[in-house]
Amino acid sequence: MKKSTTGLLLGSALVIGLSGCATDFQRGGERSGSGATTASSDRAWYQQPVVCGIAGGLIGGSIAYATSGSSDEEENTALGATAGAAVGGLLCADRTPEPEPVAEPEPMPEPEPAPVTEFETVTLDSEVTFAFDSAEIRPQAHRTLDEVATTLRENPDLRVRIEGHTDSVGSAQYNQDLSQRRADSVKEYLVSRGIDERRMTTRGFGEENPVATNETDAGRQQNRRVEIINWD
Repeated sequence: MKKSTTGLLLGSALVIGLSGCATDFQRGGERSGSGATTASSDRAWYQQPVVCGIAGGLIGGSIAYATSGSSDEEENTALGATAGAAVGGLLCADRTPEPEPVAEPEPMPEPEPAPVTEFETVTLDSEVTFAFDSAEIRPQAHRTLDEVATTLRENPDLRVRIEGHTDSVGSAQYNQDLSQRRADSVKEYLVSRGIDERRMTTRGFGEENPVATNETDAGRQQNRRVEIINWD
């Protein structure tokens, strides 16, 4: 058999074998369930890039040997083997695609709280807010009044009325004057916390508007109060 015929037959056989390796490798990747090829460490021995490179070298060398003349057969064979090895290695190289980067969802902006359109009434017990027969605010009431100031600062459209009330002990005129001074003290405290005085109005009602009986200590204590209510 002639050299050219032998080389071409050997080359053809190796081409078919190499194509089969690559096809098996690709099908194996499809069977992996994820659509990507498996890692080279999981392949059969004939699917390794090194083996494919050797097979490609034999293919290239055989074809070059079969088609070259006697004068340049060694040079052409070497060049063909080198090119074939490169092609074979590429065919069986690990072509696992890089995973697509997963874009992180953009954080949703938190909705701003709805503005308060009406002030909720706050009642201050005078037994806690003021000493007996005094309009000076006690420290125990500061926390509640600071919360009122915060609400007013965060809702600049709100306005409030500050109303003072007493029980029926003492003269009506004295009680009216005491209730007014206590309402004014609450307003002054809120002004000291940054609230515009034009957003507040005060009034002392004395003993005119009881919420409980003045015949008992418990009832009188409920009547001695300062209320901060919505000012329409």
